[in-house]
Amino acid sequence: MGGLWLDWIPYLDLAVEIALIINLIRNGLYRVYGYFFAYLAADSLETVVGILFQTRRRLYAEIYFTGQSVKMLLAVFVLLELYQIALERHPALARFGRRTVSYVLAVAALGAGLAISLDRNIPPGRPPVLHRFNTFERTMDLWMLLFLVIICGFMVWFPVRLKRNGALYIGGFIIYFLSRSAGLLFRNLTPQWMHPIDDALGIASISCLIVWLCALSRKGEEVTTVVGHRWRLEDTKRLTGQLEAINTKLVRLSRR
Repeated sequence: MGGLWLDWIPYLDLAVEIALIINLIRNGLYRVYGYFFAYLAADSLETVVGILFQTRRRLYAEIYFTGQSVKMLLAVFVLLELYQIALERHPALARFGRRTVSYVLAVAALGAGLAISLDRNIPPGRPPVLHRFNTFERTMDLWMLLFLVIICGFMVWFPVRLKRNGALYIGGFIIYFLSRSAGLLFRNLTPQWMHPIDDALGIASISCLIVWLCALSRKGEEVTTVVGHRWRLEDTKRLTGQLEAINTKLVRLSRR
């Protein structure tokens, strides 16, 4: 996931990604994590088409921009899906979180489109379209990373119970968005290091895919875990009560 390269990395990335797609289909998890499955499928298609037409530079660029744009849109829905998974036992809270994320990401997209960023100055010889596109994508990835950190902090503070697959799904995307946002920033700031940075992004992507491939399973939908305060029973009971109270309050507000 995360780009097209001209060396061996996209082939390994594609192979692991296809294996993960097959695994999700085999275990029936593509129905549970629909946007995740769609994101993987879009990324695989972009990589395959890009490899086939990598010698035609203009067409290759169009494939890249189109593919990345589709994946950025799908990534927003992936983030909303992550919130739904993390708070599935508290539906009112999940709806509130998804609605908040949607509004803030819309504003973030507007800010990214205006190129208000650390890397707004285009280095000499750098294609302006590519630079601006990387800036937009990096800004969106950073905002999505921020919301993932918020939901993880929430789960650490409150004893939220979620499925093992859900925990791995969320953890993998934290690493993915962190590597993407940092990598795209450094790619813009230091274009002379573009190829090593792309290699690092590819390795981070492959690492996430391998973890998901090995860990996501049908059994992971049955096994649940609690991230926060599971070591202190008194705190767990108190914070669980607070969490239920917040969810109940949001349910009442939604009915008004």
